[in-house]
Amino acid sequence: MFEGFPNLHPLVVHFPIVLLLLALLSQVLAVCYIRYRQKLNIVTFVLLLLGTVGAFAATQTASHISGDADEAAFAVFDTHQHYAWISLWLAGITTVVRFVALRCRKVIWTNYLIVILLISLSVTLFITGHHGARLVYQYGVGPKSNGALMK
Repeated sequence: MFEGFPNLHPLVVHFPIVLLLLALLSQVLAVCYIRYRQKLNIVTFVLLLLGTVGAFAATQTASHISGDADEAAFAVFDTHQHYAWISLWLAGITTVVRFVALRCRKVIWTNYLIVILLISLSVTLFITGHHGARLVYQYGVGPKSNGALMK
């Protein structure tokens, strides 16, 4: 569907990453500053929701990646996709937990659970990004490449 737009994935993927990492920052602030906790929890939810929708869009644009590839590049691509899906699932689960926790205001321990989930999400985002960078810089996969990385 997006084969005519080889640079779409890099354009779409970076904005949700920033939103999801900012969600971690706002949730940590919500844990630290009790006075502003409810407002920061709402900010965290909005960032998570937008980041999750953006992450879904990023996973949908990844199938068109172009470039000359060997077996090692396919292995890195599979790992990249695997961690991208883990990141998407973690983002979705964290968004749902944050929404439920907003409805049940007296459940304070969920703030710590959400911080743990967001740290886990950040780790999977970094691993995904590392493998994406390997595809671009080590294997030449991307919009300026000549071939196609398709199975």
